[in-house]
This record gives sequence, structure tokens and C-alpha cells, in this order.
Amino acid sequence: MTNLAEAIQSLVDTALGIDLMEMVIQIVATILLILVVKFFFWEKVTNFIESRRDIMDKELTEATERNEEAKTLKKEAEEAFEKGKLEAKQLLEDAKSRGEDTRREIIAKAKDEATNIKKNAQKDLDQEIEVAKSRMRNEIIEVAAMLAEKVIAKEIDEATYERLIDETIREVQKQ
Repeated sequence: MTNLAEAIQSLVDTALGIDLMEMVIQIVATILLILVVKFFFWEKVTNFIESRRDIMDKELTEATERNEEAKTLKKEAEEAFEKGKLEAKQLLEDAKSRGEDTRREIIAKAKDEATNIKKNAQKDLDQEIEVAKSRMRNEIIEVAAMLAEKVIAKEIDEATYERLIDETIREVQKQ
């Protein structure tokens, strides 16, 4: 058995390359270090970690709230932009409508004025025609009277009659 124990010891020494005594010292030192940290520093470390976690949670919550607020503001801005676009479009359509109404009114007024001018011109033309007809009647009456005077004054033959008509026409043209 002792041979077996020595063989295991030699195998452990050669295989691991460490001394068993050193290993025991290392384990005891680690356990002592854990106990010292646990009794003297563990509460401070956990408090620090807790406070850091709380701070990070608070910052994450604030960031989330700001992100939600930014999304809300963005949505409101987009809605305001769309509303502004709709209002601008409505204003443009109203302006077009008013412009079209004004154009129709101007055209209607121009047509009315043109109709009135045409009527007045027709009245003036009709009056001028009546005046011209009246003058022409008077001149024809005068010519007929002059011709009748000349016919009565002279007994005329056909050549004389034609000469008198020509003379009368020339006299009328002079007037």
C-alpha cells in the first residue's frame, strides 16, 4: 500500500507538476481571501453594484421616456406638417376658385359692354341711315322738282330730256 501511495504521489507530482502542500496552502489562502472579502467588502461591493444598477435603470428609463417623447413630438410635427400642407392646398384651391370667379365676372362684364356698344352702334347706324334716307328723299324731291320745272319751261325732245337729266345729276353731285 505504501508503494501505491508513493506511486500516486509520484504520479501527482510528475503529472501536475505541483507540490501537494503548495496546493493546500493555495486553497486555504483563497478561502481566507473569500472570507475576508465577504465579511469586510462584500456589502460595500454589492451596494456599489446595486447603486450602479439603479443609476443605469434610471438612465435607461429616462432614455426610454425621452425616446417616447421624441416619437410623440415627431408624430405631432408630422401631423402639423400634413395639416399645413392641407391648409396650403385648400388656400391654393380657394385662390384658384376666386380667380376663376373673377375671370368669369370680367368676361361677363366685357360681353355685356360689347353687347351695349354693339346696340349703341346699331342705333347710331340706324339713325345715320334714317338721316341719309331723309336727305336722299329731299334731294330726289328737289331733283324731281327741278326736272319738272325744266320740262314745263321747255317743250323738249328726247335729246333735250336726256341733256336735262345729265345736268340735273351734275347739279345734285355738286351739292
